[in-house]
Amino acid sequence: MPISFRKPANNSHGPSQPTTASQDRHYLPDDKPVYSCHSCSEAVALQDELVSKAFNGRSGRAYLMNSTINTSLGKTETRKLLTGTHTVADLICATCQSSLGWMYIKAPNGEQRYKEGRYILEMAKVVKENKW
Repeated sequence: MPISFRKPANNSHGPSQPTTASQDRHYLPDDKPVYSCHSCSEAVALQDELVSKAFNGRSGRAYLMNSTINTSLGKTETRKLLTGTHTVADLICATCQSSLGWMYIKAPNGEQRYKEGRYILEMAKVVKENKW
């Protein structure tokens, strides 16, 4: 079965409104390093999709990711973050409904636009599985 990811929108105006992820479970090959939900061990992101480790979430250290799997999005809201006011949607594990982080929908200015359509995974909410 092919690996399926939700990718960020590829347009200059930012991504469209988020939609709920498919309820189909996506499986990864056994040898691919992943981040899994801390609560239920569901794979939620491939480690190769990591963009930056220089982020902070509500519960501490967080990573910016290009894509996630086996997740859904909560309601879109405006949230005041360290780098300004962003439009975001909570990122939720599709299996156990635990909050894992958020998706950036809209950034406040040009310097922050690289985040649009990407995901924050809070390290306190996921487990790194190297699968060596």
